[in-house]
Amino acid sequence: MPRPRQRKSTTNRKEEKRLKREQEEKEAAAQLEREKRARERKTRMEWDALPTASGSGAGGRGGIPDPDALPEPDPDTKAYFKRVSEQIDEMTALRQGKRETQWIVNDDGEEVEEELEDERPLLLRSALESLSGHEVALAGDHETSVVLEQMLYAMDDFAKRVLLDRFTGQFERLVKHRHASHVLQTLFELAGETVDRETRGNVAPAPSSAGDAASDLPTMTALLVSVLAELLPTLSALIYDPFASHCVRILLLVFSGVASSSADPKSRSKKSAQFRKGQTASLGKNWLSDDVSFTKDAKGKGKAGSSSSAASQRFATPSEFADALKALYAALDELDTSGVDHAGHALPTAVVAGEGVRRAALHEVAGPVMRILVELEALQPGGWAPGGWADRVLCGLVRQVAEANGSPAAPVPGASNANDELREEYLAGLLRHPASSPTFEMLLKLAPKPVFDALWAAFFVGKAHRLAANAVANFVVAVGVARLDAAQLADLVKELQAIAQERRGEWIDNYRTGVLRALMESATRLGACEGEVSQLLLDTFGLETDEERKLVVPCVLTLNRYIHWKKLASGATPDPTTQGSVLLQTWLRMHAPHNQVVLDSVTALPFDSLLALSRSATSSHILDTLLTSPTVPPRALRAFIMSLLGHYHTLADDRIGSRVAERCFASADVYLKDKMAQSLFEQQNDLQRSAYAHFFARKLELPLWGRRRDDWKAKMARLTQEEKERARAEQQGDDAPAQAAQAAAPAAAAAAEAPQRKKKRERKADEVDEIFASAAAGTTAPAAGSKAKKARTEDEEAERAAKKARKAEKRAREQQQGMDDVLAAIKASV
Repeated sequence: MPRPRQRKSTTNRKEEKRLKREQEEKEAAAQLEREKRARERKTRMEWDALPTASGSGAGGRGGIPDPDALPEPDPDTKAYFKRVSEQIDEMTALRQGKRETQWIVNDDGEEVEEELEDERPLLLRSALESLSGHEVALAGDHETSVVLEQMLYAMDDFAKRVLLDRFTGQFERLVKHRHASHVLQTLFELAGETVDRETRGNVAPAPSSAGDAASDLPTMTALLVSVLAELLPTLSALIYDPFASHCVRILLLVFSGVASSSADPKSRSKKSAQFRKGQTASLGKNWLSDDVSFTKDAKGKGKAGSSSSAASQRFATPSEFADALKALYAALDELDTSGVDHAGHALPTAVVAGEGVRRAALHEVAGPVMRILVELEALQPGGWAPGGWADRVLCGLVRQVAEANGSPAAPVPGASNANDELREEYLAGLLRHPASSPTFEMLLKLAPKPVFDALWAAFFVGKAHRLAANAVANFVVAVGVARLDAAQLADLVKELQAIAQERRGEWIDNYRTGVLRALMESATRLGACEGEVSQLLLDTFGLETDEERKLVVPCVLTLNRYIHWKKLASGATPDPTTQGSVLLQTWLRMHAPHNQVVLDSVTALPFDSLLALSRSATSSHILDTLLTSPTVPPRALRAFIMSLLGHYHTLADDRIGSRVAERCFASADVYLKDKMAQSLFEQQNDLQRSAYAHFFARKLELPLWGRRRDDWKAKMARLTQEEKERARAEQQGDDAPAQAAQAAAPAAAAAAEAPQRKKKRERKADEVDEIFASAAAGTTAPAAGSKAKKARTEDEEAERAAKKARKAEKRAREQQQGMDDVLAAIKASV
């Protein structure tokens, strides 16, 4: 039996601290000495350390110059392009969404407004002229490479072709460079749109000032084919390079006709995307345009920036791209046929083909390339084929399923047992590895139904209790649960119910809730097992009795099981978690009555807790879902809105709470809106003074409610009906009328305001004006003019009558108020 650990004495601890301090001082002194020697070596100007033509010192790597190094840019040229970037930002900020004009006197002596000439095209033309001859050096510099990317978004098709032609012969060095690879990546992304236009017959002509040499410039299609031809010999090694791999991904998408974007996670790494966010605002959009909608693509919210599917947008591709794509696939096939991996190690000989592809799928850098290949294969008319990229990653599973279904795919003799053993070993590692688990997720999403069923039965059935608790595999399981049918979902629920409550509780304690969320989403989508799934969550959190279930919202939101919630000190308020908020939102989207337990818990919260819920950026989404989910019963929705009457002014006096109050008003019917306005009419001055609540007060239109309550109700009823129709159109996928109405609304508002602005200058048209107007239009119809005059007279009379009625009502009110004051004075005197 080992001896118990003895506690160190105070003297020993002091001695250890002293020795540690002396060691740190020695290390600091040694570091200072090393820095001093380094400074002395720099001042000696050794001849063998002079930079070579490649831009690196002769002794930079054992006295051998780096063959992949790029030349350094000239200091004056570098300073000029940095100034160009600053001028671009300044001009873009000044002209964003507006035109600069000036008043000048014309030849007739009249003052007219003239739009100033935009100087940004002149700046771009000057920068392109200065760029000539310095393209490679500027692309390889840390600062000027960003400026070059910034200019790429504003270049026309001809300028992009010129730049790509200047890089000819340097592509292998450029794609492996830390900074130049990003420039090429952006250039390849934009080249896809140029190829699309060229394929449709719109080839950009050379400018008149370019000279005769510009007529021999190849098209973008020919240039991209030459780029691929230059990279093909080393393509199987480039996919493992941390910088060249991104360029290979873009080339795969471009040659396949699939649109790509800088915000797409398939094309850029997280580090690169984060760096671009911190750069200039004009990076990622055409800064020559004043249209602010370009910022959507830069933030990844546009169509091309979405990562939903590679087929979101397709480009027209020429016939040359089909042959180039075959050559690209043949070059990547060398991963299996060469017999060695990227590091030069011999691959094991086995019956199962695709060893090099499976090694690449496990790699952190080459894995995204394999995912793109599998995704592009799924877009083909035949889908995944035996022996294809997906089949090699899945160790022959596609072929095996095709043979089982009677497909004419030729079987491989003696490969069945080897396939099964290798597949179980390889896919188990693919499932749990952080770098390769996204590959397994993609396989589950794109797999045909028979292949998915085989994967689910082999790797997930009976193993959910282990995989759902794994830090990496639980995300893959959640993706698989989203594709289950009703029978598979019922079997999975039974399997999870058989797991011990404490074992499932560990998922909550470790913040691994993806499987539970996916279970609720699949149950809601299929309309099956919703009661069992809801009961499974209650059992996992340990909420059994009706009194305990009133704590569903605080327990799930903070991811505290009931046994841990009871141990919290009185008055302790744990912070809400994003996972808990998403769980409650998904629970509220379940069909009634399976979401009633969450609604009852929200109703049981005191107002102070509900106020804290509405003022948190994480938990306020729960109330948004409660107010907007179509599965919430109308009675529960009305009860929740009614419970807040008298508190809306407090709720709206917050940055986030004001949006919750607006959501309550938008979800209420006309009767509830009238009740809300009635409860807030006395506090309208306080609402107007609040920095946040005045937005909410503007939507309520309390002055109109106080003057003409019936008109206010009619207006709210009309707005509510329009909102319902718009939501119905969006649910049906036919949102074109809503977009047209939104686009026409500003024009209609401007047209309505225009006569009011010019009311003092224009006189009212009379009958003579109408006759002349009809004559100018080619019609002289006095009857129409008389009818218009009669209708206008009737409208004016009705308006005058309404005005007289309002004046009489106001006069009666004033007289009544005067009589009340007189009676009050008499009573006071008595």
